[in-house]
Amino acid sequence: MADQVQGLDAAAFRSALARFPAGVTIVTTRSAGGTPHGFTASSFAALSLDPPLVLVCLDQGADCFPAFIAAEQFVVNIVTPAHAKLAMKFATKGEDKFAHGSFESDEGGHPILPDAAAVIRCELEQVVPGGDHVILIGRVHEARIGSGKPVMWYRGDFLYLGQSVT
Repeated sequence: MADQVQGLDAAAFRSALARFPAGVTIVTTRSAGGTPHGFTASSFAALSLDPPLVLVCLDQGADCFPAFIAAEQFVVNIVTPAHAKLAMKFATKGEDKFAHGSFESDEGGHPILPDAAAVIRCELEQVVPGGDHVILIGRVHEARIGSGKPVMWYRGDFLYLGQSVT
């Protein structure tokens, strides 16, 4: 990333954004040929209750970008502390992401984490450009609740619920 972005100090911008705790998700899909794809995202949010819509942001430079743009469906797995190392692998380019973790397949063959804090299955509704990312808008078809607590990303590291911040 450049030191300056349109007159903005890029390092200061990244540091400011890091002060906002965000949930951590592993977003998955499969290609038409059945190959699983996924990425870690902390830019995830509810968009609408009626209709039920969520959004997640994907870097256009991600290895899995073409697979998600072509996908009809995707799954958002809300990460627990047990998935922290796995989330780091899914955030790394070139990593064999599905060699780790205990994924199962949903009815459509999409990878899910059965022990996630929640699993949200979506139909890809719209792809909206957003700078160096795209915003994937998904219509929620199913939401499963797990028993684990979610983990957050804060100041470049994982933050666990109940953990004090210094």
